[in-house]
Amino acid sequence: MRRFIRHPTDFPILVSPDGCNNGDQASLCDISQGGIACRLPRQLLPGTPVTMCIPSLQMDCRVSGRVVRCIPCAKGFRVGIKFNDDTEVFKSKMVEQVCQIEHYRRELIREGRELDSETAAQEWIERYSNSFSEDFSG
Repeated sequence: MRRFIRHPTDFPILVSPDGCNNGDQASLCDISQGGIACRLPRQLLPGTPVTMCIPSLQMDCRVSGRVVRCIPCAKGFRVGIKFNDDTEVFKSKMVEQVCQIEHYRRELIREGRELDSETAAQEWIERYSNSFSEDFSG
């Protein structure tokens, strides 16, 4: 059974066709070891090479992929993007883990429990790293 990770909505991604200086903010729907599904305001043709990043993160990590499908939907297009290779898969997993940890830290703050990033990461790893690895590897 294929499994996906739900990406936290408080970390929007930016998808840019290669060779383009500006991209579109995407609503990320799912992420797995093979790629992502997201909603974009404009159509991208299958085969289009793209670069993805999360501008709100303190780190600058870009992940490359290629559009494999683009289907019209209610608010634009649902786009499937396949990661280019194992290096891109690894980078996407690390970036997604950072997003999950930071989302966890923010949720704790809303509940009145403030942790620094390192403590939140240690706690998240103890609680969720096994299921994250299983879900991400599909």
